[in-house]
Amino acid sequence: MPKSKSKSSPPETPFAPFNPVAAQAWMDITTECARFAMDRIQQDFEAQRAMMACTSPAELMQMQSQYCRDVAKQYADQATRVVELMSAAATKDGTSPFSRKYDDIPL
Repeated sequence: MPKSKSKSSPPETPFAPFNPVAAQAWMDITTECARFAMDRIQQDFEAQRAMMACTSPAELMQMQSQYCRDVAKQYADQATRVVELMSAAATKDGTSPFSRKYDDIPL
């Protein structure tokens, strides 16, 4: 005979301790990433059209190497922006969440 299951409290969801600052930070980061993705797709299509219009292998190589340099710089810049957004969210009041406030020391 199977054991009866005792009733317990419902499992906690990831959003149980809802934090509006964290939610806003999440929205800012996802918005920035979506904006970057849309810009990259547009620029990729433009680069593809430009490469298809090339008339010589030398011109194509120049176009491809410029494209690779631009993409590498844009991805590095995007990573920096995301890290800055994450840092700003972690230090919303201008201090680290791990720093002591020193107002808890009795005098």
